[in-house]
Amino acid sequence: MKFTSTLYVALVALLIFSISCKRDDTPPGTNGPDTTVTPVKLLTKRPLLVEYWGGCCYDRSSVGPLDAIPDSVDVVNIFTLGIGKTTAGGWEFEHRGVSGQNNWSDVLTLAHNLQKRGIRVVGTSFAGNLVNLSGTEAAAMAKVVKDSLDNWQLDGVDLDLEYGNVTSANIDSGIIALAKYIGPDSKTGRLLSVVDYNNRNIAQIRRSKKYIDYVMTMSYWNTAANVMTWIKSYGDAIGDTKNVLIGVGAGCAINAGQATPPGQELKIADTLRKAAPGSGMMEFIFGCSYHNKDQNGNITKDISYTTKIIEHLKK
Repeated sequence: MKFTSTLYVALVALLIFSISCKRDDTPPGTNGPDTTVTPVKLLTKRPLLVEYWGGCCYDRSSVGPLDAIPDSVDVVNIFTLGIGKTTAGGWEFEHRGVSGQNNWSDVLTLAHNLQKRGIRVVGTSFAGNLVNLSGTEAAAMAKVVKDSLDNWQLDGVDLDLEYGNVTSANIDSGIIALAKYIGPDSKTGRLLSVVDYNNRNIAQIRRSKKYIDYVMTMSYWNTAANVMTWIKSYGDAIGDTKNVLIGVGAGCAINAGQATPPGQELKIADTLRKAAPGSGMMEFIFGCSYHNKDQNGNITKDISYTTKIIEHLKK
């Protein structure tokens, strides 16, 4: 039995050796589908401060540059891009206004630098081309917006609810279609916000609240004495006062007589922090004083309007 066992072991060893030395002519297998799960980055807290960057419509000497945005800003809205139809009848999410004043590639580089600092960057569009869309048209529009955000690596869309001579309009189908890709219902982590004033589109906000992350007001002439009125009305519409941001602005990009009265921006910040904790503010437009010059003619790069709001709002 010992001889037989030894012979058996020897034969097995020889077989293993021959197999290991055999040339493998089998073609290499192809990789299967990538099953890696990418974690979803949800909006864990509402932004306290959103800054509009006026890249499209304002002289370079009137607004601050993107790379001057301070760290404590939560979201930057690029004002303004455009969701609309091409001459051929298809949909586009265009940046002609911004790229007419800036190199779009440079804008994206600066935007991505902001993102590396933890600041989200969103594209603003007027909502006029989303009125009363059919389901098919809305779906086509939303897919183009989603593809553009993917291409630009931006964090969402902000819809300006202004419709020219009409004070309000129905964009239900457009918002529902966009909500597949952006906003809280999408679970993608991308933002969908709206901006309104004087409760003009409050019915729209109420109908669409499950799809919208937050609403901002653009009645910049507010004072601390009346700001809680808007917190309450818009908070009721969207479901939470923490989802309301009050707009202020120094005036370089706001119609004459409609800017926030000087000093009220800080009183508003104090009021919100104490009376409506978790609600926030929006500034339109960032950097109105950036290009001011000192007595020696040097640009001051002053962004104190923004940093003082941060100091009062985020104490």
